[in-house]
Amino acid sequence: MKKLLLLSTLLLLLSGCSGKKLYEMAIDIRRYQGDLIPKEVSISKDLNVSYLENSVKSEKSLVLIHGFGANKDNWLELAKKFDGKYHLIVPDLIGDGDSSKPLGINYTIENQTKMLHKFLTKFTDKNLVLVGNSMGGQIALNYAYHYSIDSLVLIDSMGLQVEKSYVDKLGVKKLEEMYLNVCSVEKMQKMVEIGFSKPPYIPDVILEHLTQEKCKVSELDRHKYRGIIDKNLNILDDITLKAQKIDIPTLIIWGDEDKIISVKNAYALHEHMKESQLVILKGIGHMPMIEEPEVTAKHIMNFLND
Repeated sequence: MKKLLLLSTLLLLLSGCSGKKLYEMAIDIRRYQGDLIPKEVSISKDLNVSYLENSVKSEKSLVLIHGFGANKDNWLELAKKFDGKYHLIVPDLIGDGDSSKPLGINYTIENQTKMLHKFLTKFTDKNLVLVGNSMGGQIALNYAYHYSIDSLVLIDSMGLQVEKSYVDKLGVKKLEEMYLNVCSVEKMQKMVEIGFSKPPYIPDVILEHLTQEKCKVSELDRHKYRGIIDKNLNILDDITLKAQKIDIPTLIIWGDEDKIISVKNAYALHEHMKESQLVILKGIGHMPMIEEPEVTAKHIMNFLND
């Protein structure tokens, strides 16, 4: 992430491009460095999934699933750290990124799992390892309950709630204002700060572009949010009982300074899952794959090698 932003700053100084153009150039470079090619596939008459895929042939295929309101490019730094060892499939969930964004469908975890499955039926010849962050982790957990996969990697995952986080304690009004109405640079900056233990520097011109893009999907974000969280900030699809029945190898990675989902949930999830390993990363926030991609990749590779 830091290298991406440094590169972005350099490009800005050299080119005088708009924030949008500059951001796209930086993303294209990172995709190229990770050998990730953008693709698109239809999963129904009205729904298309945009995704990245590399050309690596490996025994296992890693499916990297982003969290709420994020997109496939959250995984670019981590993907590069795998150093060409794995076949990677990196989708935008329906409602995010470059995938279809309908307002007229239900965005519950159950329905998002079904849509992900329709997408993954395009890869039936692969041994799939689902790697999910935050809401993506909850979707991956639910997927493992319903369908057959090789193994799981859960990174600061939603799915159960044994302790309210820093964000939860702010209250529903403050949280919704913070996450579902991001139409100012100040709010975007605050959202970045909450997601990381050590927030990255983002050039103002890129921050402005990201704010504009986030503001455009405010209505959709509110609609999606109502599918996963109730008015008291409780998750609508508690995964506890399902997790107890999942018996495939699972790696749980968690930043101990996660302000969005309490690290105590990591220990509870580890207790519930029969075949799980737990790694707590010191001084890391909600998105270890961005904040410490090399360390995160190392733990995932060690897990898959075992």
